[in-house]
Amino acid sequence: VSTQSTGVPLEPLKLLGPADLELRICGQQFVDIAFIKLHTIYQVGISASDKHIEYFWNVVESLSQEDLRKLIKFACNQERIPFTCPCQESGMEASHVPPYPMKIAGAEGRDERLIRSETCMFMIKLPQYSSERVMRERILQAINCRDDPLSG
Repeated sequence: VSTQSTGVPLEPLKLLGPADLELRICGQQFVDIAFIKLHTIYQVGISASDKHIEYFWNVVESLSQEDLRKLIKFACNQERIPFTCPCQESGMEASHVPPYPMKIAGAEGRDERLIRSETCMFMIKLPQYSSERVMRERILQAINCRDDPLSG
């Protein structure tokens, strides 16, 4: 197959083994929370030190890998995400590779509201929940929802 017919240069691909090629194209199955936190930006009016953001990260850090993959699916509609980003080599001001950076935005309402996402932007819209318990309930509800037409 020629490069013209596929649009992808084949010679460099021959240097990669099947597992490395899959990893580079599909991302890793292991969700690295530290990497995601490093590649998260907070929208106007929100900071990492806000109580509800602390609740969010505490809950996320306690999730199983299976639930973390569900959270990624909920947030950006991808099963797996890349494990590298150009900013690792060029500094944090370098461009990110989609879907990064993850964005956390505010949402109106309190405990009665659900978490929402904008998957095309890898954005989670978080209400200011009153406790970590409520945050956990809402995250688990969001990632286990079967009514979502995107959940396949």
